[in-house]
Amino acid sequence: MSKKVRIGFIGAGGIAVVHFQRTKSIREAEISAIVEPSENSLKNFYSRCPEAKELPVYKDYKEMIKKEALDAVYILSPHAFHFEQIMYSLDAGLHVLTEKPMVCSIAHAKKVIEKSKKVGKVLMISYQRHFEPPFRYMREQIQKGAIGEVQFIQALLSQEWLKLTRNTWRQDPRLSCGGQLNDSGSHFIDIMMWMTGLKVKEVFAKIEFFDAKVDINSALTLVFENGALGNLSVVGNAPGWYEDHTIVGSKGALFLRQGLGVLHQNEKGKYLKVRLPKANSNPNLNFVRSILGKEKPEVPPECGLRVIEVTESAWKSARLGKPVKVY
Repeated sequence: MSKKVRIGFIGAGGIAVVHFQRTKSIREAEISAIVEPSENSLKNFYSRCPEAKELPVYKDYKEMIKKEALDAVYILSPHAFHFEQIMYSLDAGLHVLTEKPMVCSIAHAKKVIEKSKKVGKVLMISYQRHFEPPFRYMREQIQKGAIGEVQFIQALLSQEWLKLTRNTWRQDPRLSCGGQLNDSGSHFIDIMMWMTGLKVKEVFAKIEFFDAKVDINSALTLVFENGALGNLSVVGNAPGWYEDHTIVGSKGALFLRQGLGVLHQNEKGKYLKVRLPKANSNPNLNFVRSILGKEKPEVPPECGLRVIEVTESAWKSARLGKPVKVY
């Protein structure tokens, strides 16, 4: 490997701007090339990242991997392409950071995990909440037993997703493999389990499609492996964005409310002073430093497997109209 981790972008859609800007500030990394078949997407990308105009551009990711001297790739393409692109990149000896969801089936999740271990390359998912101070604080408090045993978990995500993604690939099941639950909702399924350290054991789901071909509103009732109950509400036809999280334990509770930050309630109901850890990393920085052996991946592929296990189970539950055991 060269002195810097050389990274190729597979996809230059909206989220690529975030990855480009983060990576520019990492001294151990350099962006080497971009894959983007859409001229319109590329034009929009250049308008926000003009420095990228100097980079080689490819229409096909396999061609970029064959022609460029890369160490890693970011996979920023529609969900349905993730599995093939992850497998090909790993087989080519490259490290992979993929956008969520990692892949769109349990079988594929198990295969990419097996492949990454076989070739000895880093495979990570870009779940940025793992690095954000409020979520890290809540996870740390749970790990040290500050709220006792987790007994109830709630999360609400409310977005104008139906309106904003209309006539895009996100509402085409052939490209997205699902709707809001598989898209933004993926973050929430992940963070519930990451903060608490608990896996979901059973899910009962109700889903509303409205006039779309993919799920828009999802209401999930969850049972976790320790017996804790949970509710996950993913609302895609809301007028705007809002989110909150609640974790209630046997000795206290944690609340994260939009605009109010983290509220920490002790066993007696008193609110404690919260000192959040500093924000000092992100998925891209952690990915690069993991490749260099300086850190461990904060979002390993097992997180992606846990997420698709719950997602698939929710879809199945909604079809059958009854609770489903998570795989």
